[in-house]
Amino acid sequence: MRLPRFLGGPRRPRNSGDARHGFTMVEVLTVAVVVSTLVRMSIPSFHEVLLKARAAEVAGDVEVVRVALASYHADRHGWPADGYTGLIPSGLEPYLPEGFSFVRAGYQLDFESWLLPTGIPPNPGLRGLVGVSVVTEDRALGQAVLDLLGGAMAGYALGDAYTFVIEGR
Repeated sequence: MRLPRFLGGPRRPRNSGDARHGFTMVEVLTVAVVVSTLVRMSIPSFHEVLLKARAAEVAGDVEVVRVALASYHADRHGWPADGYTGLIPSGLEPYLPEGFSFVRAGYQLDFESWLLPTGIPPNPGLRGLVGVSVVTEDRALGQAVLDLLGGAMAGYALGDAYTFVIEGR
């Protein structure tokens, strides 16, 4: 009885045509095609995940400003003066986390305070609106933020500004 090779049995003599070393070109190309197809399918998903994560970051910044404005209003019974894009309104800084900035990579925040002398047509008693705008040239980011916050607060897009109404007065 002969022992199998893995148990120490005799080795078969090698013929140069019998032994295979490496992969054939067809096998290598097949693997390359499968891997590249998988990569192409995953890149759009990865981009969408990054976009949603960035939108969540922006929405978090809008929420920080909203809470700071609510605290400011509770203490001072009024709103800060409307300012410029990227600048923290005067008097609001103590209500924001230390080091918070209205200028971020890829977008800026803008506090909005509109006085409406005749009110809004469906509601003439509503004489003003307070909001926060996200100003960005990245339309996909702006739309993602609008989609994310659209159910929580009224929002609209105008040009490169995506504005969220915090309160009507």
